[in-house]
Amino acid sequence: MPKSVFQDIYRELKLKIENGSYPYQSFLPSEAELTDEYACSRSSIRRALGMLARDGYVQSQQGKGVRVIRNPQLLDHTGYNGLETFNELAARCGFTPHTKLVTFEEVIADEKLSETTGFAEGSRLTHIMRARSADGMYISTDESFYLSDEVPGLTPDVVRDSVYAYLEGILGIKIVTSKRTITTEAATESDARYINLGKFNAVGVMRSHTFDADGVMIEYTESRQRPGFFAFHETAIRRNY
Repeated sequence: MPKSVFQDIYRELKLKIENGSYPYQSFLPSEAELTDEYACSRSSIRRALGMLARDGYVQSQQGKGVRVIRNPQLLDHTGYNGLETFNELAARCGFTPHTKLVTFEEVIADEKLSETTGFAEGSRLTHIMRARSADGMYISTDESFYLSDEVPGLTPDVVRDSVYAYLEGILGIKIVTSKRTITTEAATESDARYINLGKFNAVGVMRSHTFDADGVMIEYTESRQRPGFFAFHETAIRRNY
């Protein structure tokens, strides 16, 4: 059985919750039913359900089952805590996207870049920077470094379209996890050049390290975002000690 089977189950159950197949406050099928449906071990089902619980989609109720707690009515239309491309965000929020390619180059990670990105010193990286616009207004920049040996064949056209569509659709890479740090920082000269800041003198900054299904870090991205456009929903779980 592929070691990523639980991740496939997680993604399918998540999609069914998001599209309403399993609506808010309903119960998922039992572990036994899911085990039969996906022809897998019970441990794979439990790992998938654990990921859904961690992401705020479900909550286990002893003696009753696993209840869906994701309520679309409580989510701001621009807020999302999953891994989503800019084009997917545009489709969900209903704006016309445009990407301006600012930088496209191959680099070797030196000591400073290694400390910033988390890639090993000496790694070959594809360095790109994009400015993003929604309905004609530039709202963010993404500066990304991709591990070239794991993500071969990137081109300017791919980058302008969708890197993730290329990774998943052409290379068959499964994007699974992103570890993120989110801060608010003073706007830089680069922010003022590529983002329509208006009255704002600060930006939201999200730095993320993204891993594939084998646990290999393939991407580091720093996204700098105009305030007032993006929201980020997080689920906090209080542990019982």
